[in-house]
Amino acid sequence: MAFTLPHLQRKPGWAVQSVVDPAFAKLGGLLSDPADLPKGGFAFLGIPFEGLTINPIGGRGGPDGVRTMLSTLRPYSPDLDIDFVETNGLSDLGDVDVEQLDYDATFARTEAIVTECLKRGWIPVISGGSHSVTEATLRAFSEFHGKNVGVVWFDGHPDIMDDYKGDKHYCGCPLMRLIEGGHVRPENVASFGLCGFANAAGEIRKGRDMGLHFYTMDEFYDKGLEQCIQEAVAKATDGTDAFYITFDVDGMDHTFAPATQYPRPGGFQPWEVMRFIRRLGMAGAGAMDVTEYAPLIDTTRNTGNILATLLCEFMAGKAHHMQNGG
Repeated sequence: MAFTLPHLQRKPGWAVQSVVDPAFAKLGGLLSDPADLPKGGFAFLGIPFEGLTINPIGGRGGPDGVRTMLSTLRPYSPDLDIDFVETNGLSDLGDVDVEQLDYDATFARTEAIVTECLKRGWIPVISGGSHSVTEATLRAFSEFHGKNVGVVWFDGHPDIMDDYKGDKHYCGCPLMRLIEGGHVRPENVASFGLCGFANAAGEIRKGRDMGLHFYTMDEFYDKGLEQCIQEAVAKATDGTDAFYITFDVDGMDHTFAPATQYPRPGGFQPWEVMRFIRRLGMAGAGAMDVTEYAPLIDTTRNTGNILATLLCEFMAGKAHHMQNGG
């Protein structure tokens, strides 16, 4: 039976490279049909919603840009000696049918589709779009888990604005909306990647007063990657039933990932977040999204390559977790 859901647009397929030996096949040639994806399978979902961002530079193309780069990768992790397609399977569900000027309709459709994925036992692997979409994806994830979840939030900004010119669902507001709605508690949020000279003092101070811990890049480097991974997992899992990863690409150093609406220097290097996210998957993270990617200005494809690789690191880490009793 064909897989269908309301407001879900199936995509025609990924780039497939012809190879003589199937062992060398890339992800574009290894996708399962959603109707055949087993429980525990990875379900890729695009949310091409740009919304009312400050710099509308093509973020709605993010899902297809990530698909393009995923198509060039293979599913085997030498670090973990695991092939996440062999162990779990991967399917592309398509894109949410978004309304660029209607948050309510877009978010309702997104939540319904993410909820259906979780009901089927699938692991959502999501590409935005604006970081606004995390308000919907994480809300659905939280509701599914009884509003008892944590989150590791990678971002150059705190995302706790109350509004931007009256817009309460702007890309700088999703974490505030989620906390207000009781979908995540401040003490279960591990926020990494704050950029210097890119945020308002009042917003950071307000977040700290709320009980949020923003790991500045200085703190990240002073403590070291391993300690920060341990602290992130501890915060996201303390008394919760599940945890989620959200990755806004502007948390990366702009030398490596410039194709976003607000690139800044001083953020993460690729190897740091690759290891970080792999380890979060190994710790049992239940879903992941990547956001704020603008393929139209990704002239070298470096930004898309990093994001696709991070999703693969998550899937490999999660597959390892499940293969080892998680």
